Amino acid sequence: MAQPAQAAGALVVTLTFDDANADQVAAANYLNSKGMMGTFFLPSGYLNATDPNGGPPPYMTTAQALALQSAGNEIAGHTVTHPDLAQMDANEVARQVCNDRVNLTNMGFRVTNFAYPFASATPAVEQTVANCGYNSARGLGDLKSKAAPTLTEVAEPLPVPAADLYFTKAPDEVDNTWAVADMQAVVTQAEAGGGWVQLTFHHFDSTTDPLSVTTANFHSYVDWLATEQTAGRIVVKTVRQVMAAQFPDPSNSALDVNKPLVNGPAAPPPITVGNLLQNPSLETAGPVASGLPYCWAIGSYGTQTSTFTSVSPGHTGNVAEQMVTTGYVDGDAKLLPTLDLGQCAPSATPGHTYQMSAWYKSTAPTQFELYYRTGLGTWTYWTASPNFVAATAWTQATWTSPAVPAGASAISLGLNLLSNGTLVTDDYGLYDSSAVPSVFKSMTPTRMLDTRNNPTPVGANGTVSFQVGGVNGIPANVTAVTFNLTVAGPTSNGFVTAYPSGSTAPNASNLNYAPGQIVPNLVTVPVGTSGQVSLHNTSNGTAQLIADVSGYYVPAATSSPGEFQAMTPSRFLDTRNSAAVPPGGSVSFQVGGISGIPATVSAVSFNFTVAGASSFGFATAYASGTTRPNASNLNFAQGQIVPNSVTVPVGADGKVTLYNGSPTGAAQFIADVSGYYLGGGAATVSGAFQPITPTRFLDTRNGTPVAANGTMSFQVGGVSGVPATVGGLTFNLTVANPTSNGFVTAFPAGTVVPNASNLNYAPGQIVPNLATIPVGTGGQVSLHNTSNGTAQLIADVSGYFVP
Repeated sequence: MAQPAQAAGALVVTLTFDDANADQVAAANYLNSKGMMGTFFLPSGYLNATDPNGGPPPYMTTAQALALQSAGNEIAGHTVTHPDLAQMDANEVARQVCNDRVNLTNMGFRVTNFAYPFASATPAVEQTVANCGYNSARGLGDLKSKAAPTLTEVAEPLPVPAADLYFTKAPDEVDNTWAVADMQAVVTQAEAGGGWVQLTFHHFDSTTDPLSVTTANFHSYVDWLATEQTAGRIVVKTVRQVMAAQFPDPSNSALDVNKPLVNGPAAPPPITVGNLLQNPSLETAGPVASGLPYCWAIGSYGTQTSTFTSVSPGHTGNVAEQMVTTGYVDGDAKLLPTLDLGQCAPSATPGHTYQMSAWYKSTAPTQFELYYRTGLGTWTYWTASPNFVAATAWTQATWTSPAVPAGASAISLGLNLLSNGTLVTDDYGLYDSSAVPSVFKSMTPTRMLDTRNNPTPVGANGTVSFQVGGVNGIPANVTAVTFNLTVAGPTSNGFVTAYPSGSTAPNASNLNYAPGQIVPNLVTVPVGTSGQVSLHNTSNGTAQLIADVSGYYVPAATSSPGEFQAMTPSRFLDTRNSAAVPPGGSVSFQVGGISGIPATVSAVSFNFTVAGASSFGFATAYASGTTRPNASNLNFAQGQIVPNSVTVPVGADGKVTLYNGSPTGAAQFIADVSGYYLGGGAATVSGAFQPITPTRFLDTRNGTPVAANGTMSFQVGGVSGVPATVGGLTFNLTVANPTSNGFVTAFPAGTVVPNASNLNYAPGQIVPNLATIPVGTGGQVSLHNTSNGTAQLIADVSGYFVP
C-alpha cells in the first residue's frame, strides 16, 4: 500500500493492537474504512485458539489476520505464548521471539517488527530481537499520557535513534479509564514538535478485561484522527512504514526490509518422570533481580494489586516466595511455572491425570489454578482445585487433576489468592499419575477397612472404597498402597478387584473365593484421585472385605533404580486363551518393553492366579533365563482357583517365568500386572526396591511347628546378601499342615502384634500369601500364629527396600 503523504514536520501516529484478540477485527475494519491502517502484534500461538467452555473464539483466526494484511494493515511479532521475556532463559527467549516470526511467516504474513509482552525486556532480550531479524521492537510507558502525566517527553524523535530501535517509546496502553479526550491529548500534546507517537489497544467492549475501550469511543477517536490527518497536522502510519526510513526494502522503498528468518533453538527434552517441575524449591534465582525464581512467573488477572518477594527461610532451604494481595475487587494472582515453549513448562500427556503439591502459609484460603498449552503455544485456563484453608504454619496442599484435555502438550499450576491476603509458598511437586516413580514407606500393618463393622457386607457386584491418602500418617500425595486384602463370609463364588478410585474397574482380579471361604491376598495398587482405593466384588452374593495396610509409595525426587511405577492392573498372561501349562512345565510372559513398561526393569509386581488344575501342586515365579529357585508362590489342589500376589525379578530378556510344580496335572495360569520397579543398577535411594532371587529364609518343617498362639522370628538383616539394615522386606509366606483354624500375622520383631492378618487357614490347608513388612529389632521379622493348633511356616524372600 502506498505510504500516506506527510506534511513537513507533521506528527506520525501509529495505532497498534496487541494479542490477536478477536474483537480487534471489527475495530480494524472501521479504521480501514477511514483510509488508515494499523499494526497488529500477534502471538502466533494465540491464532485459531478456541474457547474451552464453548464460547466465541477469543482470538483471531489465521484467515482473519490474513484479511487484515490484505487490507493494508501490518502483522507483527509478539512472541509465541506472550510470556515475560525478562524472566526467561536465553534459549527460551530466542524460541519465543524467533519462532513467532517463523510461525507467522509460514502462515503467509510479512513480519518485520516486534512488541514486548508486558513491555518487559533487558539488553540481552533486545539483542535477541535484533538477532531474530526484526527491525524494531516497541515498549510502553515512556511517553506522557493519562497514565503517566508527570513525564515530559511526548513523542519519539524521527528518524528513530539507533539506540531506541529495539525499545521504541510509546505511551501506556489504553484502558477502560481513558476517555476520547485522553486519547486525543496524546496526539495534540505532540503535534507542535512532531516526531512519532504509538497508541496501543487491546480489547473493545470487554466487561472482564480493564485493557478495553468502548467501540463508540474508538470510532469517535478514529473519526477525529481522520480529521487531523486531513488538516495536515498528523499522518497515520504503520510501524513498518515508519521503519522504512531506516530499513528500506530494496524492492519497495515504502516498506522496511524483510530480513532472513532465524529459527529459535530446539526445546530441551521434557521431564517425564519424577517431579516434572524445574526449580521446585525456588532456590535458583531468575535471570533478573525481580524476586522471582528461575522458571517461575507471575500470573494474574482482574482488579487487584499483588506484589511478589523472596523470603527466608523457606519450608526447606533458604527461599520461599511471598505474594501480598491488596485492593482486591476480582480476579486472582499466583506464582506459576512460566507459560513457555518447553524450557520450564511441564510437559503433559492428554488423558493422564497429574498429582500436584505445594507447601504454603496463608492468611486466606488458597487453591491450585491450572492452565494447559495447545497448538503452537496457546495457553488456556483449565480448572481449579477445591480451596485449602488458611494456615499459620507450613501446610501441604495436594490435589490430583482431572484427565488432561485432548491436544494439550503442557500444563502449569499455581496457588492463588481470591482475596486480600498474604500467601507464602515453597517446595512444589507435579507428578504424572500414570508415570510416577515412587519410593516405599513401610508401616506397621494397620487395619483400614473392615466391612464386618458396617451394617451390611459388600453387595453382589458392589463396590466399597476406603481412604488412604491423608490418614494414619500416610501423606495426601501417596501414589500407591500395599495392603493385605481378605475376603470373609462370601455367600457365593466370586472374585475381588482392587483399583484406584475414580477409574473403571479393570479386567483383572486380586483374589478368588468360594462360598464360606476366608481368602487373603497382598495387593499393591495405585491410589485414586481422592486418595482412595476401590474394591469391587464380582459375585452374585455378598462378601465381607478387610484391608490391612503395611506400606505405601510416595513420589520420588528423581528417577533411580528400584523405584516403583504403579499402573492400573492389566492382564499380561492368561493361558486359558492358549493351552494349559503341563505338569513340570513352564510358561514365560513379556514384561519389559510392552504396555508402557521400560525395556529394562528390575522387578515386577503381579497377581498370579492358578485355575482349572487337574491335580494338586505348587507354582513358582522367577526371572526368565535363571535357575528355578527352591521357593514357591502358591499351592493348589485339584480344581481350586488360587490367587497370590508376586513380586519377582525380571530376566535379562524382560520376561518372567512361571513353573507348574504339579507332578501329574496341568493348570491354567493368569498374571495381572499392577506395577514394576525401575532397572538400571542396584537400588540405593531410600525406599527403592532391590530384588533378589527368591530364597527360602525360613521353613519350620525342618524343626518344630509354631505353637498355638505362638510367635517365631527369622533373621533377615545380614543374611543371604541382604544388608544388615533394610527398610522393609517382601516375602512369600506359606502356612502348611495347620492342626486347627487360625491366621498368621507378620510384623517387625520387637513390636506389639498388630490387629491385622496376612493369611487365614483351616486344618490341613496349604495357604500362601505375599507379605511386605517392616524389619524390626536385630534385623528380624516375626510371625504370630493365632490359632488353637500348631502350624508350619515357610518364608521365601524375593527382595528388600533400601532404608
